[in-house]
Amino acid sequence: MVVVVVVALTRGGGGPRRLLAAGGGVGGTFDPLAYDPAHESIFEAAAAAGESNLIYTKSPGGVVASARRTESFAGLTAKAAAGGPLGASTLEAIVMLESAGRPEVIAGSDPSAAAGLTQIVAGTATQLLGMHVDLATSRRLGTEIGTAAAHGQTARVTRLEADRARIDQRFDPALALAATEQYLKTAKGIFGRDDLAIESYHMGIGNLETAIRRYAGSGEAGDPIAKVVSENGLSYAKLYFDSTPIDHASTYTWLTGLGDDSSTYLWRVEAAGQVLSLYTSDPAKLVAISKLENGAPSAELVLRGTGTPEFATKAALAVGRTSGAVVALPSGAQATAVGLRADGPLHLRREALASALYMAAAVRAIAGTSAVLEVTAATTDSADLPTAARASHGLAEADPLDASGYAFDVARTYATPAEAEAFQFVLDRLETLNLIAWNREGRIIHVVVGPGASTLDGLLKTLLPSSG
Repeated sequence: MVVVVVVALTRGGGGPRRLLAAGGGVGGTFDPLAYDPAHESIFEAAAAAGESNLIYTKSPGGVVASARRTESFAGLTAKAAAGGPLGASTLEAIVMLESAGRPEVIAGSDPSAAAGLTQIVAGTATQLLGMHVDLATSRRLGTEIGTAAAHGQTARVTRLEADRARIDQRFDPALALAATEQYLKTAKGIFGRDDLAIESYHMGIGNLETAIRRYAGSGEAGDPIAKVVSENGLSYAKLYFDSTPIDHASTYTWLTGLGDDSSTYLWRVEAAGQVLSLYTSDPAKLVAISKLENGAPSAELVLRGTGTPEFATKAALAVGRTSGAVVALPSGAQATAVGLRADGPLHLRREALASALYMAAAVRAIAGTSAVLEVTAATTDSADLPTAARASHGLAEADPLDASGYAFDVARTYATPAEAEAFQFVLDRLETLNLIAWNREGRIIHVVVGPGASTLDGLLKTLLPSSG
């Protein structure tokens, strides 16, 4: 498990080029987080870490129990993956992510939806994978299983589940695993790449093909999709990270419009694989990480750890301001120029301020030059933390990391819906890059900045020369 990934992607901000956050770094502009194929492995590792929180916080019974259940099918998984295109470890990660090792689970209340160990939709099962699915009988047996379980009739539940697995093969673990491997083989044949095949398992082959064709342009609409992928050098990392509301906007709109976290599925499969690896190689570390992941409303404790230095008193914070350990947020004309307004004389660590500046720049680039983010709270001292939070009238979070200089709060007030959408984009993108963790708290967005954000330090010299 990669706990912290330092994303060293800065292309520099000097010279005549203009910052265009979320703009890809083209046409005389620069974006320190623009996709760069030379650093693709860093993007992928960062995304797996940035998207891992859901694995730890949403696994039924906890991540260790989910890994244990998933590993109980290791023999069947290995058999299904033998000779397949992607291997047993990928198939295991899909099981962990899709069902947490529960072969009886249904996504919702009706078995026409995703069901079984690998969560196969009924239509896909019958139309693409050749599985036998009797939905009417599956529904009836599902109701009987629920009734028997409610009455504690364990033996009857077991018998009914066996009956259901015969008439709805998605509930047969061996057949579900074989069908998933068949799907991945089919998808790899269509796209020509492992990563695209995996991503398509949740997004759907047709939806992913649409995204790829939008990225490549309408001129290649008639070419086989594998040819489009090859000629454009398209990995999923490139498709995802090179698509923003500014660059390849049509692709970005399509990917985000799919909902249900489809666009980040590949990264979550990789995160699930890392969990399973830790389960077998270092279970104590897995437990320790799980405690951190579940110890706050976001992944902030994983990014910063529990031993992050804090400013214990007002005097210590005053020394930090004098020494430059924390830097003042812009005010007056400077705040107007960068689109980041502070609610009072606030200070942050360099990488935290640089992250806030990047966010403001991205919102302006997407939503218009009049957009402004308002920072309502930043660094306070540990002794004053409870008082400061109470006095904020809902505009500050009472988080110990607020005394570290790495956390700040942004008001959830936007002049236009476009500003709100732009801010959501940049929050999600920085989180996927494992640069920040964030959560909603009433009237604010609470942001904690990780070590990887030091790659944005150059923005201070570019946008706030006095702080460089």
